[in-house]
Amino acid sequence: MSSWWEISLVFLLSTIKFFFGGVPAALGFGFSYFESITVTTLGGFTGVVVFVFASDRLIVFFKKRAELKRLKNPSRDAKKKFTRTNRIVISVKRRFGLLGFSLIVPFLIPIPIGCFLAVRYFNDKQKIVRYLFLSIFIWSVIGTLLYKPLFDAIRNYFF
Repeated sequence: MSSWWEISLVFLLSTIKFFFGGVPAALGFGFSYFESITVTTLGGFTGVVVFVFASDRLIVFFKKRAELKRLKNPSRDAKKKFTRTNRIVISVKRRFGLLGFSLIVPFLIPIPIGCFLAVRYFNDKQKIVRYLFLSIFIWSVIGTLLYKPLFDAIRNYFF
């Protein structure tokens, strides 16, 4: 069994950067398949719950801030800006929906940013949390199965 600080570090890293942070860290510390999947999945679940429900407050804050800016400077046009990132997010939303979006969040996007975007562009929080939980579990299993042989080979070759 790993020490408590290793488990805590992997857990906290999994709440923020999942596939390229928490899973490799768990295997780097020498966690077994079960330990790695359990700790990274629980860390990802915690991150999703915290950041999905904290995103509401952030969205309200940004809306209030934009309103105050408009009140201070009424001559400023309120036209929405379509940046490259906005277009990518909207195209993913239209093409793949919440399920497709939630499948790429743990892999490509940090969990806090992915949760914020999910809450921003999709309405049903319960569905967001369920899909992100499913996605995190799937990516935890896939990541552990992919990384474990690689880490074992490196460990056996160098140590």
